[in-house]
Amino acid sequence: MSTQRMFQLKLDPLTGNSEWVVIEENEDVPESSQEPLLATTSYLDMLNDSYRNRAYRLAIDKMVTKSCHVLDIGAGTGLLSMMAARAMGSSDSTTSLNTKGMVTACESYLPMVKLMKKVLHVNGMGRNIKVINKRSDELEVGVDIDSRADILVSEILDSELLGEGLIPTLQHAHDRLLVENPLTVPCRVTTYGQLVESTFLWKLHDLYNNEAKALDDIHLVPAGMDSILHVKSQQYAMHCDAITKEIKLLSEPFKIFEFDFWKRPDSHGEAELQIKSTDDGRVHAVVSWWVLQLDREGTIFYSTAPRWISTGNWCDHWKQCVWFIPGKGMSICKGEELLFHALHTETSVSYELKSQIPITDERQHNLNAKDFQLALPPERIAIYGDGEWRLSMVMAMRNA
Repeated sequence: MSTQRMFQLKLDPLTGNSEWVVIEENEDVPESSQEPLLATTSYLDMLNDSYRNRAYRLAIDKMVTKSCHVLDIGAGTGLLSMMAARAMGSSDSTTSLNTKGMVTACESYLPMVKLMKKVLHVNGMGRNIKVINKRSDELEVGVDIDSRADILVSEILDSELLGEGLIPTLQHAHDRLLVENPLTVPCRVTTYGQLVESTFLWKLHDLYNNEAKALDDIHLVPAGMDSILHVKSQQYAMHCDAITKEIKLLSEPFKIFEFDFWKRPDSHGEAELQIKSTDDGRVHAVVSWWVLQLDREGTIFYSTAPRWISTGNWCDHWKQCVWFIPGKGMSICKGEELLFHALHTETSVSYELKSQIPITDERQHNLNAKDFQLALPPERIAIYGDGEWRLSMVMAMRNA
């Protein structure tokens, strides 16, 4: 009997925050397997993303052309740190990096730090890379590192872009850890959006109108209180490629926000755009994605765009994001201009869509629904609004 160790991403349903936890299970494994296993996780999906790895390698090889101080924030298994060390011509045959050339790998998650040290040792780079088990905002020049870093390499991006603390991490790095005008890999990231019509997506959030068609005469959402059960106003990561046939595009892609890694970002930002509809329809959602520019010249890119935009490799650790338009959505005509307002905080993005034509189908609430609101996952809203599912449950209970 051997212990298997798995890294698993746990989500707190109350706060929406996620963290990596270690799960150990005793299972029968082949006698030849003596080492703990890194089971299927988004870490593994990310490491298997050859398109991502190649883009980072090409950019690091272009940027790290001489001995310097490279800081890798969120180093994980040490892949980017090893790329940077190799770009400086480092190997154990040179004993260690000299004072003019060093790589500092910062990783806060202790089990990953232990794994990284094994990876570095197996690759012969144990003495070339300084591993620090701290959050980057806990690092101090003169204590943890001898000097400010000339180059920052990082990959602290989630599907929404900001959810892993990209902005506060960059702010602290520019304030305390990096030289003035540092080189960075990546260099820039831009978020894009597109208006879509999709009955499938509509059913994931509008329980009021969906259950109106149910034949069981049960109303989880009473008339006039259509927001009592709702999805939280946030972006939801989804593989939109899987529902391409369920989506009708109602606008051209539009740029929303742009962040430069080589300069200190603002904590909050707003953008207002005039978007012209490309077809008649009803806007049910905003589908968004981001494009990473990894080098200064703008020749190396990585995109999370859906396949109707870009034919990149399949990626499971990053997805597109969906922002639901409240209620039945917004009816538009081809050529009509809509006012799109976007807002970002340090960790999230939100949108608001307004028509130049007054909306007439909004309901007035007789009760203060805010006092009774319950936020549910989109999948649960879809189940509760599925007439066939509800009818089958009623029939099953009657039979029982």
